[in-house]
Amino acid sequence: MENMWLKYTLLVEPEMEDLFVAEVLSSSYTLGWIEPQIEVLTTENGYDYAENTEGPVVGYLFEPQHDSEEEHVARLKAYIQRWNGQVTIKEVELVAEENESWKDEFREIKIGDWWVAPTWTDPASLASAERILWIDPGAAFGTGYHGTTQDMLLFLQEMELANKQVIDVGAGSGILSLYCALNGAKHPVWAVDINPQSEYQVLVNASNNHLPDQAVRVVIGDASEEVVKAELPAQADIILVNIGGDENVAMLPMIAERIAPEGMLILSGIVEWNREAVITIFEQAGFQVIKESQHDEWVTVLLKNMSVNRLVTTV
Repeated sequence: MENMWLKYTLLVEPEMEDLFVAEVLSSSYTLGWIEPQIEVLTTENGYDYAENTEGPVVGYLFEPQHDSEEEHVARLKAYIQRWNGQVTIKEVELVAEENESWKDEFREIKIGDWWVAPTWTDPASLASAERILWIDPGAAFGTGYHGTTQDMLLFLQEMELANKQVIDVGAGSGILSLYCALNGAKHPVWAVDINPQSEYQVLVNASNNHLPDQAVRVVIGDASEEVVKAELPAQADIILVNIGGDENVAMLPMIAERIAPEGMLILSGIVEWNREAVITIFEQAGFQVIKESQHDEWVTVLLKNMSVNRLVTTV
């Protein structure tokens, strides 16, 4: 039988945080974590997050369920009375004991002619699948669920990758890099990400897909910086960038310097309200839009380098 827990979301006034933590740690409750309240902001570039430093912080408590939810909540209300209204209950949720239940959130998904699936997928679910990309989620972003990743993968499935040199900026877990490596791109495919955890996850997923060690080369850092750019190949036939509108623009000097004549560029992570500004900048730099798709508010664009002179002096 599955063990169930009560998850309590509490609002704690900042001046009471230290005392609250100290007392809870010696109580029968399990303290999960304390965090500031986060506000989601809409910006010209997409989304951003800001801490609400004026209001209460958010605390999470857990306890195994033994009685009815009402009885548990009544006991918690009695317990927090000691803080005289400076600790309040925001939300109560019944959750399954973790163990490996988090894996249920990551299931196989069909994107074009390919399935993207974690390695623990029930074989019966993929019995009829002919093309499978095995991607286990980890600390690096990229599971195949986000619309930007899906649209880029759909574009790649329409492209000729044989012997093409590929640079993948914002590689995350390596889903696009690994797809290219599996479908004839020149080895190594260069996977760039600022997250140090990306290297481990890409290599794990490369192994899961039975790729040789030299199939993907991971570079950790910002591809717009000279020290990172120096590690990349002098020229690439295909460049993939999935990091955000302004960030895509920041990569333009590197892209223009490294992309081959008539090379292909896929940009994503662009929000619809920033689409025109981003595309205009790339068109002015000599790129031509070949194809475009949109998934919710996220725009993905396939462009071709039409510029003879690949050096960019202004952005």
